[in-house]
Amino acid sequence: MLSNTIPAINQDFRRPRARHLLTPLTVAMALILAGLALVMPAAHAQPPSKALPGCTRHDLSVTLTPSPGASQYRLAGWLCQPARTTTTVQLLVPGLTYTHRYWTGIDQRTDYTAAARAAGDAVYLVDRISTGASDRPPADQVTTTTEATVTHQAVRALRDGTLGRFTRVVGVGHSYGSIIAMAEAATYHDVDALVLTGLLHDIRIDEVTRFTADLYPASADPKFTDTAPPDGYLTTRPGSRPRYFLDPNTAVRGAAGWDEQTKTTATTSELTFTPDDELAYSRAITVPVLFVMGTTDTLFCSTGQPCTTPADICQREHTAFPSGTAVTAATIPQTGHSINLHRMAPLAFATTAAWLHGVHNAPATALASPCR
Repeated sequence: MLSNTIPAINQDFRRPRARHLLTPLTVAMALILAGLALVMPAAHAQPPSKALPGCTRHDLSVTLTPSPGASQYRLAGWLCQPARTTTTVQLLVPGLTYTHRYWTGIDQRTDYTAAARAAGDAVYLVDRISTGASDRPPADQVTTTTEATVTHQAVRALRDGTLGRFTRVVGVGHSYGSIIAMAEAATYHDVDALVLTGLLHDIRIDEVTRFTADLYPASADPKFTDTAPPDGYLTTRPGSRPRYFLDPNTAVRGAAGWDEQTKTTATTSELTFTPDDELAYSRAITVPVLFVMGTTDTLFCSTGQPCTTPADICQREHTAFPSGTAVTAATIPQTGHSINLHRMAPLAFATTAAWLHGVHNAPATALASPCR
C-alpha cells in the first residue's frame, strides 16, 4: 500500500552521514522550498562552465570499451564540493542534446548542483562523451553500451583516488542520461543508489517519433558551424525544443532561449537502443531507485499515460525492476520534461535530497511514495 513517506534507502547508505547532515540538509531544504513562494526573477545566463563557482575542472581519460589498446578520449567533468567534508558524491549525467549545464541551470533557483551541495553532497557533472567539451569519437561508436562503460570509469575515478575517495556514489540522470545511469548500474553494480529523472519505460510513441524527426545533422545547424561536427552527429532543429522539453505555462523566464543557446549534439547510434534493452537494464538493478517526473512531461505523460501522482508512476514502473529493489516515485506538479528549467525545480531538488538522506519530516516528502 502506498504512503506519503520516504523509505529508508538502506542502513549502510544512511547511517554514516546522519549525525552531521540532517541539520544542514533540513535548513537547505527549507531555503529551497521557501523560494517557491517568491516571484521568479529574470533569468541570467550562467558564467562560462570553466569558471563554475565552487567547482574545479577535472577531465578524465576514458575508453569506449575495456579492450586492451582501445582509443583514449577526454571526458570533460567538474567536481564540486560542499562546505563540509563528505563521503557522498552524485554523478550527474545529462540527457540527449544537453551538456552539464542542464545541472547548473539558468539562475540560482534552477541550479541543481548548488542545491545538492547545500544538502551536503559533492557532485561530479560531466559532458557525456561526444557532447559539449568532451571529445567526439566516431558516431557509430557512441552507444548506450559504450557510454555506460565511460560512466563506469567516472564512478571508479570517484572511488579510487583519481577524483576522490568517495564511499557512496549516486547516479543521477536526466532523460537519456537516466538510461545511461541504468545501463551502468546494471552492468557494473558499483553505485549505491539511482535517481532517474525525466524517464519512464512507457513512452508516448507519437511524441518521441516527432522528436526524433526533429533531429537533423549538427553540421547544418548555425550553432555548430565553427565546430564541424563529424558525420552521424545530430542536434535539434532550431525552435523545436520547447514542444518536447518545456511546459510553456510554468517554464522559468528565458528557458526557451537558454535551452537553444546551450544545446549540444547527439549521435545516430545513441538512438538505436530499444525498449527491450531498457527493460533488461532495469531488471538487473538492485540498488534503491527514485523516479522524479514532471506531471506535464510531453514525452511520457498524457491522459492515457498519467504522471499525476506517485501512484501513477508506480503503476507504470513496478514490474520493470526486481521484486527486491526499492523503487520510489515522485511527481513534480506543473512541470515539463526538462524539470530543472521549470519554476517547481526547487521542489524536485528538495524531494531528491530528502530521499537520498532519509529525511521523513520535510514538506517535500509528501511528493514521493514507495512503490512496494
